[in-house]
Amino acid sequence: MERLLKLGISIILLFFLTQVSWVLAQSDDEILAKVGNEVITRIDFETRLKSFPYAAREELKGFEKKKQLLDIMIRARLLVTEGGSKGLTEKADIKAHLRMVRDDLITKEYVRAYIENKVEVSDDEAEKYYNTNPEIRDREYLKVSQIVVEKEEEAKGILERLKKGEHFKKLAKERSIDPASKAKAGELDWFEKGKKEKEIEDALAKLEKEGISDMVKTKGGYYIFKLDERRIEPKPPYLKIKDRIVSGLKYKKIAELVEKEIEELKKKINIEIFYEKLNSEGK
Repeated sequence: MERLLKLGISIILLFFLTQVSWVLAQSDDEILAKVGNEVITRIDFETRLKSFPYAAREELKGFEKKKQLLDIMIRARLLVTEGGSKGLTEKADIKAHLRMVRDDLITKEYVRAYIENKVEVSDDEAEKYYNTNPEIRDREYLKVSQIVVEKEEEAKGILERLKKGEHFKKLAKERSIDPASKAKAGELDWFEKGKKEKEIEDALAKLEKEGISDMVKTKGGYYIFKLDERRIEPKPPYLKIKDRIVSGLKYKKIAELVEKEIEELKKKINIEIFYEKLNSEGK
């Protein structure tokens, strides 16, 4: 009930900002409620219902819950009706919100109705993308420990101690100036090969498991690395990511067609733009 109450408050606010007046004579849809000269129709109800997250919609399936939702919509429409009589629908910011909602809804519907249905992605296209996209690949991940110091002489001294058999973790705790890794005896989180600076990547590429690098100079100081572990994450199977590939390719095609449509519309519809007014605060 508490969740429904919160939904009710949200509905009231949304109605206040986005609802336009529909007089009784203008509605051919099935009427669920009359509020003064206004109506709440089945389309109003279903549209509001669809605006909720899936879990909330599931809660609102029963008859009693639907009655509660309709009651909340009636309460909201009462406020909207009274707000209109007090001139709120004539306020510039309210009109701007209504135009914004209108623009978003019609843009979305235009793309769905007139562009999206022109787009298809074949199995061949999806498979080609899978086989040629460099981002879809085996990935190598490294588990590394590090010691960071400020001066070259310090790094040389630590390397000598490591060669004599001192434990890397012990020296990382004692000498490293990097607080995050020092607290974990030099240990870093797993990271993907190829994501670090070139000097670091070059040093790590030479290491076998448990191997220790020479000192590596970077802007952050002098580093010594130990390769703790290396693992390969294989390229995901095609069928596992096929739907994601198709969705991505479809989105790309839709975006291209939208841009093409906009360029054609620019030739048909006159546009006047006053960019210079963006520098003023408005009146």
